[in-house]
Amino acid sequence: MAAAWLVAVATLLALHATLGSTQSQDHCKNLLKPLVLDNNSPIFGKWVLNVAVSDQPSLINELAIVKSSWIELAASAGRVLTVRWADRLKQENHEDQCMQGVAHGSFCETSSHTTFNINGQTTTHEGTYYETCADCMLTLSTILLPDGQPKGRYMFFWTRTGQLDAPLLERFKQQAGCLNMHPEYHIGGVSDLCPDERAAA
Repeated sequence: MAAAWLVAVATLLALHATLGSTQSQDHCKNLLKPLVLDNNSPIFGKWVLNVAVSDQPSLINELAIVKSSWIELAASAGRVLTVRWADRLKQENHEDQCMQGVAHGSFCETSSHTTFNINGQTTTHEGTYYETCADCMLTLSTILLPDGQPKGRYMFFWTRTGQLDAPLLERFKQQAGCLNMHPEYHIGGVSDLCPDERAAA
């Protein structure tokens, strides 16, 4: 009797674990629905960074100096992607520094491929986009070094306005958990955005 009872308990525990895993997978599947990209996709236009996370603690440390950030994505014929970006960086014992530039790449229905050259260092970003709220953009970016080896992954949440309410932040944290991100979040600033150099030209 004891042996049969132990077998029954073990079976129930295994079933519970399987159901829990399935429910977790279904939950993540609902949270992370890939966005299909074309020239009319909602990702294009200007965005302000609200929150970011990475799967590598060292990459989170790199984000720590970013005080604010904006990007602008534009598509042209042949699925060509142009990314204008500007970061305000904290400088120890000095005024903040604004860095901005243009990166070029391409996109297909499921992802983008963009090459950045910042201070002489070239990296390639493989981007995946997910469905999210109106006037929001959720991206997963895998950073590749010049030799093609992955450096790590970032997950970014952008908005048109720079405003982020508590429910959206909580949802982002759940989405980040589904992608095994390190549970340390970088919150972007919505003030002191770098001015667009094109406006001053």
